[in-house]
Amino acid sequence: MLVRRSLLLPLMFLPLLAAACGGDDETTPIVCLEGPAKIETALVTAPGPVLIDGTVPISGCLIRNQPDGDLVNFGSDTVTVATRLGKESGGSGPAAIAAAIRAGYLVGAMEKGSEDTDGIHAALVDRVRSAATYRLERSGEGAQVHYDAGLEAGRNTG
Repeated sequence: MLVRRSLLLPLMFLPLLAAACGGDDETTPIVCLEGPAKIETALVTAPGPVLIDGTVPISGCLIRNQPDGDLVNFGSDTVTVATRLGKESGGSGPAAIAAAIRAGYLVGAMEKGSEDTDGIHAALVDRVRSAATYRLERSGEGAQVHYDAGLEAGRNTG
């Protein structure tokens, strides 16, 4: 069977065209998918820069064209962490202050990471924010100040 070269040439470039349309950041860093404990451990350094496993900022876990399974796994982990921090930030004392800062940082970092992802992470960011601030709203102005400081740090370095 004789195939014309003029027909094969466009077919050769089809994979390149498909890749160009989707972008090339479709791989979620593996450390982002290793469970909530990794995220919680990394957040200990907030409001300073937070790197999961010392290598990836939280914002680096939200990527354009993220595979659905990765988004679900990372999303579940971050909601779990935000829920814990949200509960802890509702108290008083140093532990509540640290939790409020970490909760704010997590939300800020998620906001930063979702900026250039065409909205695919918007619902996740809303869920994390809601979980992180659940008790904060009833905790008084002092807790809000610490949350806001973490939020700003997460937006800047997250």
